[in-house]
Amino acid sequence: MTNKNLLILGGVAAVLAAVAFSLNSSSKTVGAKLNGEKVLPSLNVADVASVSYGDKLLISSSADGWKIDTYYGYPASREKIADNLLKLAELKVGQTARGVKIEKPISVRLSDAEGKVVAELPLGDRHSKWGRGRYALYKNQSVLLSDQLDAFEESEDVDATAKRWCETKIVDEPWISFNKVVDPKTDPQLFGFSTGVVAKVTIGSDTNKTITVGAAVKDSTDRYVKIASSDWVYTVSSYSIESLLPKAP
Repeated sequence: MTNKNLLILGGVAAVLAAVAFSLNSSSKTVGAKLNGEKVLPSLNVADVASVSYGDKLLISSSADGWKIDTYYGYPASREKIADNLLKLAELKVGQTARGVKIEKPISVRLSDAEGKVVAELPLGDRHSKWGRGRYALYKNQSVLLSDQLDAFEESEDVDATAKRWCETKIVDEPWISFNKVVDPKTDPQLFGFSTGVVAKVTIGSDTNKTITVGAAVKDSTDRYVKIASSDWVYTVSSYSIESLLPKAP
């Protein structure tokens, strides 16, 4: 090989090296610039009329208030909705996640009253090592968010996901929280309310409410429970309603 050819090859190699360095430096600079950026900077919480997370969660607002469509239309908590939407509005990039590939992201979509998507964020898994933060796709890059967004549950457990968006406490005194909201299509004969125990309880400031404790749930220690003037039926842990049950002779 002649000296001329060597010089030409050397020049080409130098150019390629310079280009590679430039691209690598540019990538690092772009990645670093994302740190601390708000992920949804244009999100106006007041515009949001529905929240969805893939097919696992759908919450919508109507004239009757917010409801969890994927949980039999059970009422959602306005406080929890406000907290979670504000958390999204303040969400920032913690750092870029180089080398992390989000295989099957699930998108959080926020829509207005006309169904137009006002914000969308594809989410990945939680950070397994630190126990905080959540992977997401932002500006075509994998990033680690500043919050792990617990409200958007990756589990297939519908009850666990819904509980993050509704109030589980149904009675103030004694304190009673539900384990599950019963599917409204369930056969009422299973509940045992006709022969159940009726007791007076306090809900909010109203001490004149009554609660009916029905039969035990099949293959469980939970009991069916219903509050007067409400169409909803719940399953509740037996130990939380023992004080309402008749004492054994």
